[in-house]
Amino acid sequence: MPLFASSIHRTCRDRITIAFLAAILIAMAIPRPASGDELPVTKRDAWETSKITGSPEPPLPYRVELAFPELKFQQPLDLSAAPGSSRLFVAEQGGKIYSFENRADATQLDLVADLKLSHPELTSLYAITFHPDFEQNRKLYVCYIQGNDKPDGTFVSQFELSKTEPPELDPASERVLIRWWSGGHNGCSLKFGPDGFLYISTGDGGAPSPPDPLMAGQDVSNLLSNILRIDVDHQDGGKAYRVPADNPFVGMPDVRPEIWAFGFRNPWRMSFDRTRGDLWVGDVGWQLWEMIYRVERGGNYGWPIMEGPQAALPESKRGPAPILPPVVSHPHSEAASITGGFVYHGQRLPSLQDVYVYGDYQTGTLWGLKLNGTQIESHTKLAQTPLQLVSFGEDNDGELYLVDYQRTQQIYRLVENPEVGQQVAFPRRLSDTGLFTSVKNQMPSPGVTSYSINAMHWADHTTSERWMAVPGTEPVQIEKNMRWQFPDGSVLAKTVSIEMTQSDPSSSRRLETQVLHREDSTWRPYTYLWNHDQTDAELVPAAGVTLSLRINNASAPDGVREQTYRVASRGECQMCHNPWAEMKTAGLGIQSASPLAVTINQLNKTQGVDASKQNQLDALQRRGWISGIISQSPTEAPKLANPYDPKADLNERVRSYFQVNCAHCHQPHAGGSALIELASDIKLENAKILDAKPGQGAFGISHARIVAPQDPEGSVLFYRMAKVGNGRMPRIGSNEVDEQAVAMMHNWITQLSSPTSNALPRDDGSMAHAAVLTSLPQLSEVDRAKAVEQLCTSTRGALSLLHWLSQDLASAELRQEIVALAAKQSQPEVRDLFERFLPASQRAKRLGTAINAAELLAIKSDVEQGRHLFFREGAAACTSCHRINAVGETLGPDLSQIGKKYAPADMLTHLLEPSKFIDPKFIPCVIETTSGLVHVGLIAEHNDREVILKNAQNKEIKIPAEEVESLVSQQKSLMPELLLRDLTPQQAADLLAFLCSLK
Repeated sequence: MPLFASSIHRTCRDRITIAFLAAILIAMAIPRPASGDELPVTKRDAWETSKITGSPEPPLPYRVELAFPELKFQQPLDLSAAPGSSRLFVAEQGGKIYSFENRADATQLDLVADLKLSHPELTSLYAITFHPDFEQNRKLYVCYIQGNDKPDGTFVSQFELSKTEPPELDPASERVLIRWWSGGHNGCSLKFGPDGFLYISTGDGGAPSPPDPLMAGQDVSNLLSNILRIDVDHQDGGKAYRVPADNPFVGMPDVRPEIWAFGFRNPWRMSFDRTRGDLWVGDVGWQLWEMIYRVERGGNYGWPIMEGPQAALPESKRGPAPILPPVVSHPHSEAASITGGFVYHGQRLPSLQDVYVYGDYQTGTLWGLKLNGTQIESHTKLAQTPLQLVSFGEDNDGELYLVDYQRTQQIYRLVENPEVGQQVAFPRRLSDTGLFTSVKNQMPSPGVTSYSINAMHWADHTTSERWMAVPGTEPVQIEKNMRWQFPDGSVLAKTVSIEMTQSDPSSSRRLETQVLHREDSTWRPYTYLWNHDQTDAELVPAAGVTLSLRINNASAPDGVREQTYRVASRGECQMCHNPWAEMKTAGLGIQSASPLAVTINQLNKTQGVDASKQNQLDALQRRGWISGIISQSPTEAPKLANPYDPKADLNERVRSYFQVNCAHCHQPHAGGSALIELASDIKLENAKILDAKPGQGAFGISHARIVAPQDPEGSVLFYRMAKVGNGRMPRIGSNEVDEQAVAMMHNWITQLSSPTSNALPRDDGSMAHAAVLTSLPQLSEVDRAKAVEQLCTSTRGALSLLHWLSQDLASAELRQEIVALAAKQSQPEVRDLFERFLPASQRAKRLGTAINAAELLAIKSDVEQGRHLFFREGAAACTSCHRINAVGETLGPDLSQIGKKYAPADMLTHLLEPSKFIDPKFIPCVIETTSGLVHVGLIAEHNDREVILKNAQNKEIKIPAEEVESLVSQQKSLMPELLLRDLTPQQAADLLAFLCSLK
């Protein structure tokens, strides 16, 4: 688990320590007024009108309660039951093991052992389990760590317990069974299987980023990233154990025979179904996903090639088994650090029989998963808890327990929720929340204050107003690590508005009011949609809504900008406001768990005019809203620049733009799969963007870099900001291109200098592009069409044309003519740059948002019509890549029996979002040659002489090995994103039915 002391990489600890000292030094260095000059703090009004509590969703079926109210621990990590005993045993991270009677009224904790006394170098005790014959042999098994980054720093040892009551551990009885590297991800879970053998989970031994730094996931020559299986009752080959003869890799060269399964990142907790014998594992993910696996003998679970369902480092060397998918994957909008549980077989909760119960350490959410054979029968959310759920435990009767690591450090159990079926009292209108005395006039209630920020993120031409509400009158504490401590019940609200006539403030219309509510130490998002009369707002359903707006804009086609505005679902909100993203930098290199915009560098600004000018932080402190480590000299404190202020420093504007639009994803763990860090306090040379090759696709840009100094057209970051459609950035919360920011980014990249002395090759076509662009207004219509065609043969040329158009060097008529020509190009990388200039009726119909999957699945379909569509040229063009019963091409998977593999809903997902799940065998590669050519396709053959690539037209491209400058796997499938764009819903339903019939 990433927050445990033994799991924190040494350099991370050093950085946090240095940053912590820096914060103190800055606070000490800032001049403060003498005591006689200090401004008085006034007592603010208490907020007593709040009606926001609980959740608007129907109550979940279970909640948690203390199982042993009188017992408390110090950072407990594991709970286990001893066979034949009425006692439960708890392992604490610091090295102590306690036992207690399994009774709700238990008051006595009995010390079994303090391993720190016998093992002074112990840094963490991770797991315990008992021998199946414990009643006879008294054997206990313990996993503990002695230091980080040590070749043999992780131990699994056998100890003996006394037969006394309560039992005690004899340190002298230790027999070390097995050891391996101790790093950030150690595993480790210990469980005996129904076969009597000991199963041990191990992690990849590395820190969170970069992914799998030891490249252990697919390396089966060591013990990392595995589930191990050993016989502890026998010894063989000089080891303290014996390798079972039926282990899957016994006798295979260069493979550790102890391995039962491999390819895990950090398999934190595992368990056996005591009835079926299935082995379940919760594997903590990297940037995007958390995984639950039902582990098979000899299984390969993909890390680091795959992170659950998505490619991570697909070019990595593969281990000796095909990759198996997770049973369930949770995106980081739902979970951030998964904790594996147990299949329930107790008696207290009959409705949970045969349900695998697991949860998330960061969010406290619990889920239940039930299988019917190998198919998911049900998968539901069971409870929302305030726990830091570090482990589950099971007693001898099959009853389930939950271990809270730090919030209360106690043991809990599930109970049925008595509120199920009751009416939910959550406010359904903004006027019912208690935030405003007048919603129409946005007049806040007593105890609610407005605030503003330095840098607003791009939200599709909208503006916003913000409010803060905190129960009672105690101030929000800003701690030494810059963490803002909001009490439960606090609310942050933001009303979003848009000008219905661009550049006319009087036409502004409120769209939504977003609310973040602090409950159970977690920020929960809700949104209220304003009515037509602008008098009130209604709570939006959990799935969100999409609005179609018509904005008067003289520069838009026909004078109207047709804009789609997304009122986000609660899951979409949590993609940014997730536990990892909130652990973001606050301007001093220190982590902060405050919401994204409530930071020192955002609120440190001057308000008012002339004599009424005052610093917002000072004002909030004097009025009793905030207290703690706050500068009395704002010029000394960090401050973000306004990205849209042309008077501000260009570099500061860009870094602030990155902070508010990008950094919440592009930092460790927060969801951005590109290994870049864009927080404003990260030095630019450490942000991993300058002269860095893109890992997520080059979009046809030759010699592409994430940011290529002095070369905007060679910068993938610039391209992604300028386009619409797939791959556009910012990816979340926006559909419209931020033209001001694109121009700012072009200027910034142009004036950058390379951080390295090694000059990288640049495309030599820029001067030719400039010459063509200069001549465009003078050319005839025919020659101009040829010139635009020439520019649009490459992404670089298209970017040059786009920038030329943005400078208003062409008349309105010429601009319209050029846009129409460019938007007709066949290359999607080019077309996506110009689509935003077209009327909405001429834009591509993007089925990911335009089609309701449930409605399409409900359409009455015709299999024969679907068969005709599949094999007909020029329709869906399926046979150009796929084969059915020996008809068609072989670039993609053979679909002759595809209906066996996917249910209709899953099949539709693959058609609409082909890049969401890519079989590792069909992950495309991008090859860039020494001459600057870029090829995309599947590797057909790769040897010392050449690389043979199959492109999207299923044509072989042979590239001599000496001409390959780079070969990088990419995350985008060769199957087109808009494959069904030109089909009617009926045609799409027929095609889907035909594919599902292929069994």
